[in-house]
Amino acid sequence: MKQLVFLFGTLAFAQGISIGTFLNCGNTTACGTQFYPPHTAPTGASSRIVGGREANPHSWPWMVLLRYRTSTLSCGGTLIRTCTDELVVITAAQCVEGSLAADWQIDVGVHSRSANELNQKAYQVSEIHVHENYSASYLLSDIALLRLSTPIEENADVTPICVTSLPIEDFYGKNCVVTGWGTTMESGSLADRLKEVYKPILPNSECLTNIGGAFNPDHMTCAGYLEGGKGACQGDQGGPLACFNSQGKYDLIGIVSWGFGCAREGFPAVYANVHKYLDWIATHASS
Repeated sequence: MKQLVFLFGTLAFAQGISIGTFLNCGNTTACGTQFYPPHTAPTGASSRIVGGREANPHSWPWMVLLRYRTSTLSCGGTLIRTCTDELVVITAAQCVEGSLAADWQIDVGVHSRSANELNQKAYQVSEIHVHENYSASYLLSDIALLRLSTPIEENADVTPICVTSLPIEDFYGKNCVVTGWGTTMESGSLADRLKEVYKPILPNSECLTNIGGAFNPDHMTCAGYLEGGKGACQGDQGGPLACFNSQGKYDLIGIVSWGFGCAREGFPAVYANVHKYLDWIATHASS
């Protein structure tokens, strides 16, 4: 019997609008713009997030750092744009459930956590929307949306990602990227500089075979190499799983959620399946 060891301990979606026309507003220039190109996706083993490498500085400009009270890193998050041109943050419900907005700040424009970078800026969280069906026990509906007290300034280091309008099945077998400042090994130290790792999206059948009954295909997707060695770890929860789309931009398709340890053999990591929550995101992004 496999022992369930979450990558990330927990702290402590209304229906209706098409995400493709709502969040991206039919304007593909309004999201997914990268002024600094990322590394190309590796075709073989990447250098030793776990099993990843340092990202090109500011090549993932939608990546944000969440800080709870005096913490220097509590979770990751992702900037998306609403049709009123507001930037909001998508993260994991496990990060913020049961807490007050006043206790949270986000940092944008960060590559190195120890540096004071040109376009780095902190914003106070003003509203927290946790999915009403979130389950801390089973990490179902592990998604939350954060509003900020002041508008986020966009620049070369700070831009939102696009949100997928495609079901997860369209991404099976594709090499997608996870980013974060989490530990580089189980119970290790947090990374100072942003890391990235590319992982294939696995079919739900493989997720169920390897993860078992804790994996719920109605809420989740999984990604990784069955031989292990590459994946998210503590501190990465809430961050993006992003895939390159047919328009040459990146789509948010998953939110780092949980796993059996960090990048263990036979245990691909689990993500909240963003496509399942498009209507929820649209509703709360417009409210």
